Amino acid sequence: MSEGTKNVLKLIGVLVAAYIAYHLLIYLVGKILAIAIPVAILGGVVYVVYRASGGKPLMGGRRTLP
Repeated sequence: MSEGTKNVLKLIGVLVAAYIAYHLLIYLVGKILAIAIPVAILGGVVYVVYRASGGKPLMGGRRTLP
């Protein structure tokens, strides 16, 4: 194989690898956000309930969070 052919094949390989890596990254970010957003919303709701209850534990204990 000539040097020019090798360079063209390398370029095609790099482009295919970049395409696959891009789509893999988008897929992983989507999965992470699909988990993180509901957890953040639930945490926010729990925090609002905690603050609305006067910052005291719901079970009536004596300790509070700062």
